[in-house]
Amino acid sequence: MSESAAPLSVALVITGALLMAAKGVIAKLLYHSGVTLEALLVLRAVMALPLIWGWAWWRGELPRVWQAPKATLAIAMLGGLSGYYLGTWCDFRGLELIDASLERVLLFTYPAIVVLVRALWRRRAPSGREATAVVLTWIGVVLAVGDFDLALWRANGHGALLVLASAALFSGYLFANEHVGKRIGSVGFMVVAATSAALALSLHFAIASTPAAVSGLSGQLLLALLAMTAFTNVLPLFMISASIARIGAARAAIISAVGPPATLVLAWWWLGEAMGLVQLAGALCCVGGVLALEVGRARGKSLA
Repeated sequence: MSESAAPLSVALVITGALLMAAKGVIAKLLYHSGVTLEALLVLRAVMALPLIWGWAWWRGELPRVWQAPKATLAIAMLGGLSGYYLGTWCDFRGLELIDASLERVLLFTYPAIVVLVRALWRRRAPSGREATAVVLTWIGVVLAVGDFDLALWRANGHGALLVLASAALFSGYLFANEHVGKRIGSVGFMVVAATSAALALSLHFAIASTPAAVSGLSGQLLLALLAMTAFTNVLPLFMISASIARIGAARAAIISAVGPPATLVLAWWWLGEAMGLVQLAGALCCVGGVLALEVGRARGKSLA
């Protein structure tokens, strides 16, 4: 990678992380405008498909998908169902119950969950650095969800568990991507995963909702949903994916830690949300745990 490409890649990661930071805030505003959970999820999934397929076509990645073994496609589909269907449903359902700022902090715990799952899978204890990062992250979760206030635990407990479940399910998506992504490419994996999730969400909507939930939306709300899909979901994924190839996943993950603090600011500005000092300390612990993991990985690679 040329030195001139690094600043552009860093800028893309920062911009992508900041765009993603607005997702929960915009979802809250759409909920307040009368958009139901099921309508938001199915429209978001369906609107994203042409953008993802178009990007894959432009990158010339579709032939790898057509030629992939059925087993590879099945794993990619399961990854999509885990991260983009079940994980997304848990995340957006949790957003109905807790503040957008807390949701973003909790969702950012997925690297710690990946470390724990990988350690269990390999039957090998995590390294000292990894264990410290995981403990720091979960201390942060406890403080951010309710600190020492029983009323906060009652208010946030259900929603927080849903968002943590979403983070765990997204970890399943990452493991599936790691397993088969080299065979069909990260873009091809995204195509299969997003398509399977869109089909599952469409079926979910047909069972759990009515056509009026979509047909009754105004053109303004539909445009807002399209903008949310394009600018807080698809475009950031493209930006971060393109940057990872140039600066590496570890460095990209470190830079993307600007996301949770940005959500705190946006949620305060647009929704009037505010965390207490202990909750803010918890948020810093969560972000610090992720940084401890990724900085260690980056140093390990630089010494290799």
